[in-house]
Amino acid sequence: MKPIVTQLFFLLFLISSLLCVRDAHAQNKFRYSIPGLDSLEESFIVNGGASTVLSSGEVEIIWNNTLASYWIGLHENGPESPIFDRIRQTQFTSDLYGFYGVSASGSWDVGLHLRYLRARKDNAASSSMFRVFESQKDKSFNASPDEGSEAAGILFDDSFGGLASAGLRFRVRPFRSRPEFVLNGGYSISTVRNETEQFQLGAGRDMIDVGATYYKELNPNTYYFFNALFSAFLPSDVENPRPVDFRTETLYNTNLSFFLIQRTNNNKFTFYPGLSYGINFKPSQFSDRNLIKTQEYLFAYAGAQYAPNLQYNIFLTFGLPLIIKVESFQQEIIRESYSIISLGARAGF
Repeated sequence: MKPIVTQLFFLLFLISSLLCVRDAHAQNKFRYSIPGLDSLEESFIVNGGASTVLSSGEVEIIWNNTLASYWIGLHENGPESPIFDRIRQTQFTSDLYGFYGVSASGSWDVGLHLRYLRARKDNAASSSMFRVFESQKDKSFNASPDEGSEAAGILFDDSFGGLASAGLRFRVRPFRSRPEFVLNGGYSISTVRNETEQFQLGAGRDMIDVGATYYKELNPNTYYFFNALFSAFLPSDVENPRPVDFRTETLYNTNLSFFLIQRTNNNKFTFYPGLSYGINFKPSQFSDRNLIKTQEYLFAYAGAQYAPNLQYNIFLTFGLPLIIKVESFQQEIIRESYSIISLGARAGF
């Protein structure tokens, strides 16, 4: 699917969803079930996600877009050897969520999730990250800079993109006495059918995830926010033609985050600095342990949200890696080169 077609698809989906619920809920005031956050104007989302549960008939739409880019250093012979070359890896992720409240008590809601991906590897590390939005070429690709990349079938200096997954979501408030504690999760299926695009986008797997969020109010304008997430990327039955790509394993990602939420007195602006720590695993091929670590990271974030009225808000988040390690014999992510930015919007009815 071409980028412009996909963007129009997202826009039409968003507009049609809003129009469908506008008349039915024009007289309803959108309210959250978190104590002290009684309207959209007073509420906030953190790094693209809202920790809340909708009451019956309420609708929430979230659109979050993230652009991440960094250098990959290629070592001559093992992680302690000199780096002989650098390449640029860029990924763009666009997530569209739609939630609908189905519980009169506001204890659970359901939703849909669409994810659009673009990815690009540039032979020249100095290339702009925005080249990921360039249209795909026909059949012209530059050679891989090293034997390992060539053996893996990695294509360089070309952008790949498409609707990567579609899935169902849920959010539930398990304890009435603790409405600020929310469980969430979902299941997404891969929608990319082309084997080459699956491999280049890293989008050939179905995914299941479950998470928990918790707010702690310090005063009417200040909150602690905690988030824990576990994701499993299931095996794929699509075989890459190159022998080094193993898709029969389940991949596991874990993440813990903490944010300090600070709102202005007029509730128009919300600021949220925070930290996010994660470890990724995969099954071990050795009998002495079940899992091996594939990646470890610690990010510092700074974000801001603006709510112009009761129904809408926009948000912007920047991230900086403090620690990022990849368990690879030949490759290393250059921490100083890493940049990540998220921009999104939300509407509630």
